[in-house]
Amino acid sequence: MKINKIKINSYGKLKEKEIKLKDGINIIYGKNESGKSTLLNFIVNSFYGISKNKKGKEYSDVEKYTPWLGEEFSGKLEYELNNKNKYEIYRDFKKKNPKIFNENMEDISKEFNIDKSKGNEFFYEQTKVDEELFLSTVVSNQQEVKLGKTEQGNLIQKIANLVGTGDDKTSFRIAMDRINRRQLEEIGTARTREKPINNVQKKIVELQQEKSELEKYEKKSAANILYKKQGASEPEEIMKSSHITPCPMCTGAVTLLFTLPFDKRQVPQIWQ
Repeated sequence: MKINKIKINSYGKLKEKEIKLKDGINIIYGKNESGKSTLLNFIVNSFYGISKNKKGKEYSDVEKYTPWLGEEFSGKLEYELNNKNKYEIYRDFKKKNPKIFNENMEDISKEFNIDKSKGNEFFYEQTKVDEELFLSTVVSNQQEVKLGKTEQGNLIQKIANLVGTGDDKTSFRIAMDRINRRQLEEIGTARTREKPINNVQKKIVELQQEKSELEKYEKKSAANILYKKQGASEPEEIMKSSHITPCPMCTGAVTLLFTLPFDKRQVPQIWQ
């Protein structure tokens, strides 16, 4: 994202200021109390709105930057996202929500979520960067460059979330932990008992055993049908009626040549 143009009607000590920014690095310099930090706060408040909360400071931004002489407390900011889409914000700081226009100057303010406390969240929806992350990375005010351990941890976590999921508030690790916990509770694993996945595995084993028993029964039934067609009820009866002894070279196997119906007189006397 880059800012192309800033137009301030009145904000703090800045009045009727217009700044056009170029590609690359732009340096804005001036003496102390000339308005450099005020300009930085104007950018932040344009994107995220201005707060009446002091947030640990002596004065809130509303108290600090409201014009004393009743001038129009407002300004515009033109910016471009990485996808080359261009937008303009008009912010009247006396009102909660800004107006957002696309590059055709069509009002698209209603296309974004409006939070009851934060107002229109257009910039967060466009960039997935909230105010806290913006202030921790893009903006560094005086006396705010050094981060404590807590702030460092929060910043690292937010950047990791942003890289991993595209949302600084969504942690990939936490999301995976929740998914695994939900799977353990509702589906189960190989180590659990009486969970849906365990019941399915148990049923699969039972079906495999049933299949094996059916295959054995099928083979036995086929053999019995063959014996009955030969006119004998058991294999031993056929062997006895044929008067055939096993072949010594066939390890006990016997080959019977016969025609149906079975007649022992038609069986050749191969081994005697």
